[in-house]
Amino acid sequence: MLSLTTVLMASAAFSFGFYLVVVGSVLLHTRRRKLTHAVAELPPVSLLKPVKGLEENLEDCLRSFFEQDYPGALELVFSSATREDPAVAVARRIARDYPHVPVRFVLSDENWGLNPKVSNLQGALRAASYDLVLQSDANVWAPRDYLRNIVSELVSERASLLSSMVSGVGERSFGAAMENLQLSAYVAPACCVALKLATVTCVIGKSMLSRRSELKALGGLERVKDSLAEDFLLGKYYGESGKRVLLSATPIRNVNVDMPIERSLTRHARWLKMRAVIHTSSFVLDIFTNPVALMLLAWVSTGFDNMAGLALAALVVFKTIVDGQLVKLVRGTPMQLKHLVLAPVKDLLMLGVWLYSSFSRSVEWRGIKLRLGADSQLLPDEGALPVRVLRRLLSA
Repeated sequence: MLSLTTVLMASAAFSFGFYLVVVGSVLLHTRRRKLTHAVAELPPVSLLKPVKGLEENLEDCLRSFFEQDYPGALELVFSSATREDPAVAVARRIARDYPHVPVRFVLSDENWGLNPKVSNLQGALRAASYDLVLQSDANVWAPRDYLRNIVSELVSERASLLSSMVSGVGERSFGAAMENLQLSAYVAPACCVALKLATVTCVIGKSMLSRRSELKALGGLERVKDSLAEDFLLGKYYGESGKRVLLSATPIRNVNVDMPIERSLTRHARWLKMRAVIHTSSFVLDIFTNPVALMLLAWVSTGFDNMAGLALAALVVFKTIVDGQLVKLVRGTPMQLKHLVLAPVKDLLMLGVWLYSSFSRSVEWRGIKLRLGADSQLLPDEGALPVRVLRRLLSA
């Protein structure tokens, strides 16, 4: 019978090998940025911006979409659940600096669906003037050529849905550095390896480009208004209908400056819980993408053997260096050493997040407490597991 140490050592070795495959996948996919997508005439596009509250660097993020170098017609549509939302005031102030850019502000129905983000997005979608729409979160920043690049890619590749790699930028705090490391050195690379190894195109709702007419033909946002993983499900529906879905190598920048550590851990716990209910096998395999955590467990199981400790130290140094290169490759700018050295700490914390997410299905999303059902279906949160069991017994 295999010992625990042997199993953990083998798991760490497998995880390290897979990490190298991930790195290769990122190198292959980011080469697509060098491809040129020559399109004679780019179609008009509506930029949909559902907003809620004052995100970090909100003004700079919103302003970046007003300053897009796009040769075709475009408009911005801001949606909010209330007129008093402070983000609306920021957007209105910015809009006055760009009188040449058509802008509209609309109210959304926050009770339209259980997913508040989708409910807010629906308000903007209804008000869009053009068939081609780019929906993006309020806390993402886009370089001036972003819209030109992704629309050219969608049109030239004859695709129906395009999602961008997400990178994290702007870190100052410990929590923000952890978040940006996870986004740039794990989430974006994971999307690349899923595409290269399993031909699975991950769709992330931070930025998605699509056509209203095709979305309507698939059932519209109504199909996902009560699901948390609306981006994953939309990608699934597009793929099942035979439509082409793209993962663009052009990244969108998620700005995280002073994010508290607990917010970062809560966000990734929510994402892991979604993965557990929409694709259980990938959730289970997720533990094997953390070689540092697995090697630490193996070292502990040996009784702190010196050779195993040296192997762990070498792995930590190697992975930290390579993570730094992944960050630079994905987002285009390096991370300061004082933040990069947090990479192994982040890996260990993510092990704890994974273990917690194995048992919990409760989430808090934009101030609303809910539970996750099959395919990330949102359900009312009826309390902790013992409370729910007791209620069922009493009602039986």
